[in-house]
Amino acid sequence: MADLVVVGGGAAATQAAETLRKLSTDSAITLVAEEERPFYMRPLLADFVAGRIASDRLWRGFESTAQANGIGLLTGRTAVGIDRAGKTLLLDDSTRLPYGKLLLATGVKPRLPKISGIDLDRVTPFSSHADAVQLAGWIGEARTAVVVGRGLQGVELTRALSLSGLSVTMLVPDESPWFPQLFHLKGELVERALEQHGVRVIALDRPAELVGKEGRVVAVKTHEGRELPADIVGFAIDQQASVDFLVGSGISLADGVVVNRRLQSTDENVFAAGDVAQLEDDGKRRPIGYGWLRATQQGEAAGRNMAGEEVTVEVGDESEAQSLYGMSLLARWG
Repeated sequence: MADLVVVGGGAAATQAAETLRKLSTDSAITLVAEEERPFYMRPLLADFVAGRIASDRLWRGFESTAQANGIGLLTGRTAVGIDRAGKTLLLDDSTRLPYGKLLLATGVKPRLPKISGIDLDRVTPFSSHADAVQLAGWIGEARTAVVVGRGLQGVELTRALSLSGLSVTMLVPDESPWFPQLFHLKGELVERALEQHGVRVIALDRPAELVGKEGRVVAVKTHEGRELPADIVGFAIDQQASVDFLVGSGISLADGVVVNRRLQSTDENVFAAGDVAQLEDDGKRRPIGYGWLRATQQGEAAGRNMAGEEVTVEVGDESEAQSLYGMSLLARWG
């Protein structure tokens, strides 16, 4: 069989690679990951930042699985383009990687606001292992933090910093750090839980400017006229699908890579799974979905389809669970 290439280092990508090896014993399989090690447990990043678990607890050990199963790894590499006619993936180190079938599981990336001071030291998104390592290293010298965010990611970052002993303010652009119209839990319950653990929640406000001193952030000025002291500023608010390298390729893009229920893009040889995949069913494009379970299921389905099977994914309500100070949070979308 032709070469099988998977781009990504998370749950969808690694599950797909393992599935492909089980079903395509004679194919060359290569996984390309932007980070130096695939793959780590993203849901545990907050506990790592808070010092509740050691770094080695984050890693699943996919490298040994790949070695044992003959899956090639190209880590620390980024996809920068695709030559569909030549069925070749282009990498940032000028490598041209041929493929017969290609899976895109590149996930999402943070989108920071374009405001003054955004490039100051001690300002970061909360999206990756590298972000978490930075945060953990800064905490010892910090007393105050501002989290600009909402939803699962914003709440997790806030929890991590408050458990680390910092005085934390959560700046929320909406009425609540939660979304009662989408999630089966009232936003005020989440806000109350945060405040009971010492977090100050400010709703309906957003940063206008980050103030620095000697290159390091010291405060956040808001649109409503507040000035909040901050030794650390974390953003967990806007994300976008990592599809820049596909622009101009002819593959249909919307909020992510548009795929059918077989997770096949508008190019029959290119599939997408996980956070980057946007399902289109009966002419209707569904919202981008997130979550560990969804990514794993789609990774397996994509792998099976790339290996020649005929598998479809369910279209309907999806969910993701999280815990906040012992309170269960359930996110649903559909």
